[in-house]
Order: sequence, then C-alpha cells, then structure tokens
Amino acid sequence: MNKEFVGLDARFAKGFARCVVFLCLLFLPLAPFHAARKAGDSKETSIPIPQGAKARGSYYFSNIKPRILDLIENGSPRSLEVAVRLLHRSDPAAYSDSEKTLLKICGLLMEFCWPSYMAGSWDIPEMRGSNSYTNVIFNVRNGLYEAPAGDDFIANLLPCVCLFSAPNETACYASMEAALEKALKLRGDSTLANYMMGILLNRQGKNARAASCLRKASAGDSSNKEILFLQMRICSSLGKYEETLKIGERLLLSEPKNAEALKLCCDAYYAKGDLAKAGDLAAQILMLDGRSYGYMLIRSEASMAEGDYVKASTMLDAYSRSGNRSKEYFLLRSRLQCEWNKSPAAAAETLGLAMLNYPDDIQLMLSAAKVASEGNMKVAGKTALEFAHQVLKKESGNREAKKVCIVELSKDGDYEESYKLSSSLVKEDGSPSLLHSHIETCLALKKYDEARELATSLYNKDRNDIQAQKSYINVLVSTGIKREAQDMISALLPDADSSMKSFLYYEQSFLATDERSAVALLRSSLTQNPRNTDSLTRLYEIYYGQQDWKRAQYYLKQVVALNPTNKKALAMSQKLDKIINN
Repeated sequence: MNKEFVGLDARFAKGFARCVVFLCLLFLPLAPFHAARKAGDSKETSIPIPQGAKARGSYYFSNIKPRILDLIENGSPRSLEVAVRLLHRSDPAAYSDSEKTLLKICGLLMEFCWPSYMAGSWDIPEMRGSNSYTNVIFNVRNGLYEAPAGDDFIANLLPCVCLFSAPNETACYASMEAALEKALKLRGDSTLANYMMGILLNRQGKNARAASCLRKASAGDSSNKEILFLQMRICSSLGKYEETLKIGERLLLSEPKNAEALKLCCDAYYAKGDLAKAGDLAAQILMLDGRSYGYMLIRSEASMAEGDYVKASTMLDAYSRSGNRSKEYFLLRSRLQCEWNKSPAAAAETLGLAMLNYPDDIQLMLSAAKVASEGNMKVAGKTALEFAHQVLKKESGNREAKKVCIVELSKDGDYEESYKLSSSLVKEDGSPSLLHSHIETCLALKKYDEARELATSLYNKDRNDIQAQKSYINVLVSTGIKREAQDMISALLPDADSSMKSFLYYEQSFLATDERSAVALLRSSLTQNPRNTDSLTRLYEIYYGQQDWKRAQYYLKQVVALNPTNKKALAMSQKLDKIINN
C-alpha cells in the first residue's frame, strides 16, 4: 500500500476518533434527562432544568435560591417579608430580571392578600420589558382574570389574586378553583394557597371544605388575624360555636378591641343560650361602636334575664330612637311590658303593631297567642286559639302552639279535646309546666288515678316547688283525701306569698263543712288576689245554687271582665242575664 495513503488513513482515523469523543462529551449530560423522559418524569421539556426549579416546574426562576422560592410559595406575611429581605440588593443594577419579578410578586401578594400586614410600600427596582408573570400582575391590578400561563406554583397562584382585586368576578371561580388545586398539588402546605382556596370555597357556599382549607392555612400561620377571622365566620355559619369561640379567644388575645371578632363571639354565646356572656360582649361592642343596634337588643335581653329591667328598657328606647323596628325589638318590648310593666294590654298593642310589619311570622304569632291567652284578650282582633291554629297550619308539630291550644280548650270547657292533645304532647315533651296542665285536665275528666300518679311524682321530685305543691294539693282535694290536704295547707299558709295564699284558701274552701265557711274562705282568697278567677267562679256557683242572682251576677261579671274571650263564662253570663231580666 502507498505510504501516502496509509498516512492519510491514520490521520483520518485519529480525527474521527476525536470527533466521536467530542460528541460523547457533548451529549453525556443529557443522558440522565433522556432517562427521566423515558421514566415519565418529564413529557414536554426538552432542555435540562436545575434541580431547585425543576421541583416547581419553573425554569424562569431557576437562578433563585430554593429557600427564597419556598418562602414565597408559603405566602404568609412573615414568609414574604423574609423572602424580600433575602432578595434585597444594595445596588439596584445587581438585580436579575427574575429577582425583580419576584419582588413585584411579593409586593402584589402583600398588598392584596394581607392588607392589614402591609406597613408601607416596598422599594421594587424598575424593570424593562415584561414577561408572563408581570403581565399577570398588570391584569390582576386592573381586576382582570386570565387563566394560568404555566404549570408552576406561582403561575397557578398569581391570577387567583383576582379574588381580592375583583371579588365579583364569579364567572372565573371554576377556573380559579382548578388553578388553586394545581398549586396545592405542588405545595399542599402553602399558607396562602390554602387561605385563597378557603375564600373561594366560602364564596361558593362550600363552607365545610373551606373550613378544612383554613385549618391548613392556620397551621402555617397560627396568629394570622385575617385567616382566623375568616375561620370564625365560617365556623359560625356552620353552627360550630365552640370552635368559633376558641378561634375568637386566639384572635382577641392580640386584638382585644377587634369589633368584628367580638361580634362573632357574642353571636356564638347568644346562639348557645349563654345570655350573660353574650350581654357582656354586647356591652363591649357598643362601647366601640354605639351604632351596632342589633347588639342593643342582645344587651337588653341579657339585662332582662338578670332582672335589670331599667337597663333593658333603656337599651330598647335607644334602639327605638335609631328608627329600627325589627321583629326582635317588638318581641322584647312586649315581653318587657308583660314582665315589668305588668301590662298585657300594652304588650298586645305592641304585638298588634308588629303584625302589620310581619303578618306571617311564627315567632310573633306565638308571642301574640301567649299574651292573648295569659291576658284573656284579643291581639290584633284574634284570640289565642286562632293564633295557635295559624301557627299549626304552618308548623303542624309546633309544641308551643299546642300548649296554648290545651290551655284555651280547657278554659272553654272542652276537656276531651284538651286531653287528647295534652296526652300526645306529654309523651314528646314531658316538661313540668305541661304535666301540671295535664293534671288539671285529668281532674276535670275525673281521671283521678292518672292525675294522682303524675302529681305525686312531681311533688316527690321537689317538695319545695310551688307548682308541684299546688298540683299535689289540687289532687288531694279533688280525690277526697281531706286530712292530708288540710295538714299540708295549714303547714304552707304561714310562709306563703299572697298568690299562694289565695290558692290555698280557694282549695280549703272545698274542705269546708258548710257553704258559709266556704264563702268566708273564698273571700279571704280574693283578699290576697282579687283577680283569682277560680275563687270568683266558685262564689258565682254557690250564689247561683242559692238562687241569689244578683250576687251571682256580681262575681260572674268579674270573671268575664278578667277573661272576656272565655266562651263558657260568656254563655253563663247570657243565661244569668235572661234569668234576671225575666
């Protein structure tokens, strides 16, 4: 072979070998990346990504330290402040575009998501040109939502800041929810992403899920007042009052004069029936904001529960002067008139006015029924029984309306119907007041065994309870156990108040051996309580039996005056008038 060609082959082989080595060195760094593609770790990217950025899917921030990105993705006020300090450069020219972009993002998040933590504006270096992130920032500031332009955490979170800048853009909620779900898949412990998802779900009425997200957000920033306040509102809406109060305690530790937190705590105590604590908080709220008119009513109700009717009246007067006329105001005003002013007529007038504004309200109808029943009068032209039937048409199982029916049916002498209703209700309710009423119905129908069993049981449970004493004595007298009844009456009379004495004298009249003694006892009863309709009715019956029509009429007229809606009393009065006139 020619030596020239041999030399050429050798040089060619040597050059070829160098090319092979160069190409191997060139593509060697891509070998792990291609292996990852085969394993399914990346399907779209065709260039290698630094490890810190690869975890979030963002190449744009690949030159940023993972620690800084972690802080920004956490998104709490404290995390954002620390991230900004780590990004800070003394020389504005030293910032990279990605660092400037992150500073703009931090500023946007603090301004819109955590406004109460934004002490002042941050110095953010000017940036020439734009990128997909700064474009989103521009749109968010102008209240414009656009779907995420990338798959990284920040790209999905950033457009959702429109929740704060454009809260009424409900058409975008589905897209925002999808974007936040993607962000939470990348960073499930993010304080800000969980907080934003909680807000979004709350606005859509998905409060159970919202509460779960906010618990996660709070785990990352346990003292964040904006998260805590939203948690309180959601827990309150879900009826989780204990949790509402626990969160409220944490929030009020740092902000004892936070009026909104105080209101939520006050509402929670009120819903739980703790009027004392609700009233105390209502007083604090009114000191901070005297125009919180609804809390005047809570304060008034709490004062009534404490027996401080002067303070209750003052609160109601202040509320009335504000021009408000809520249903709750009318209910409290009528109750005050009954309990403090002792004026059922004034309460009836108040409720009649309330009916003009709230004609179909069940609470007002029930209150009107009770006032009409206790005062033996009409309210807004209707009897207690008519109101009770109205309520039962709307709520067939309403127990309070049934109780009014039982009382009114007994007044009218319709004991059979009263007994049927009372028997069924006793099985459901079993409250002492209902049992005492049922005992009277049983006695009227001569169902003595049932009456005795119930009265004995109630008396043995609490022998100092006045109503239990009354029912037990009533049963003893009605069933002819005279000796025990007399002994009990004699023991109770010395220390009894005027109302109880009136009752005891009335019962004792049935133990008298003659009508003259009975009349004397009944007059003693009326001396203690001139409005005792039982004593008045019994005197009418005695004189009617003696055919002393004038005296019978005298006492019966008082019965009718005290109970003008009692059909039985009205019928007796008409009959007696005919006898006298003839």
